[in-house]
Amino acid sequence: MATAQAQYLRIFDAAGVTYQRWQSYYGNATVTWASQDWAYVAFTADGFTAGLSGEESEVTISAPASKLVVDAFNLAMNQGQLAELKIYEFNPVTNNTTPQAGQTLIGSYVGQVIGGNAGLTRLTLQLGSALSTVGAQIPPRKFTTAIMGQGCRL
Repeated sequence: MATAQAQYLRIFDAAGVTYQRWQSYYGNATVTWASQDWAYVAFTADGFTAGLSGEESEVTISAPASKLVVDAFNLAMNQGQLAELKIYEFNPVTNNTTPQAGQTLIGSYVGQVIGGNAGLTRLTLQLGSALSTVGAQIPPRKFTTAIMGQGCRL
């Protein structure tokens, strides 16, 4: 039996307002999955399946430097938005053009955008986990007014 994996990335703010929904499997197509439309962006997620067991320290999302990606990544970094990454496994022989019912969720990650890097052709976002890693370190977070609200002023 053949298996394939599709990644879905949702970028949203602390109030739950979604700014982007991307998928990286169904090339040059917007597909409907979980009653939502997901646009194709050729992104990759690193650090999601690697690392120590139970460690939720950092994931990086890399994507081509298109106008859509540049605008989305700039907004996400400036506002410290959140990102949810899900990976589903399925049989591509049955249907390889649209998401099929009954896919198996094999991984899920939610983190806050804490930084990023830019090259001439590719951009990278760094996601810090909201979960504390095992040890004496605090979780990597970027505290912004979008996450925490306005402070007291005298």
